[in-house]
Amino acid sequence: MKKKFTLVLSLLLMAGMVYDYNYRMAHTNGSGAPAGHTGSPGDGQTCARSGCHNGPTAANEVMLLTSDIPGSGYVAGTTYNMTFTMTNQIGVKFGFQLSAQDNAGNGVGALIAGSGNQIVSSKYLTHTGAGTSVTGGTKAWDFQWTAPTAGSGSVTFYYAGNFTGSPSGPAGDVIATGSTSFNEASVGITEAQVAQLAVYPNPVVDEIHVAARDVDEEIMISMFDVQGRKVLEERFDGGDIKIDV
Repeated sequence: MKKKFTLVLSLLLMAGMVYDYNYRMAHTNGSGAPAGHTGSPGDGQTCARSGCHNGPTAANEVMLLTSDIPGSGYVAGTTYNMTFTMTNQIGVKFGFQLSAQDNAGNGVGALIAGSGNQIVSSKYLTHTGAGTSVTGGTKAWDFQWTAPTAGSGSVTFYYAGNFTGSPSGPAGDVIATGSTSFNEASVGITEAQVAQLAVYPNPVVDEIHVAARDVDEEIMISMFDVQGRKVLEERFDGGDIKIDV
């Protein structure tokens, strides 16, 4: 009887430890998701896993990333205002994690936390404990992002959101994932490259020569007469060109 009692007691202790672990994980994540759970190709996982949130992964929950990045793309070194919004009319609390990454999973640019969110492991943004309350089925977090150096190319923001159905546990959790990409703006030729342009003769009589040996972007040449009327427009890809006028 003593051995049986000891075995039963051990099983109860183990069950209690597992319950306590899951309970602590759910409540710890209420103060912010651990790094590496955006669902990006580099992260390879979301919070929909054992010991974290056991809810299913869904694609029909509404998540939206908006910003003041222009349609022409981001400009290197510029800081932009961004908002991440989650909507679900039956949700009680919402949590999220997002990260700006390149195709290799490296963090791109710099995230700057706002109210109700925080940075973890330098390249992830997630909610805080005070930033999970939902009003009218919608929760929005404002933050900023400073664009990377020139030549970084397209940047993708990967994000995962947890729409919780319980204020104090994982019951009714639904995990959703998504992504939004931004292209880098084309800035054209630099001032230094403009200084390398040679245009002659001046004034123009029958033809004009343009030399742009150190420019590898497409160049558009527009010519106007003394009355301000456009009389010529040509495009070329650098090098030397002679245009009859």
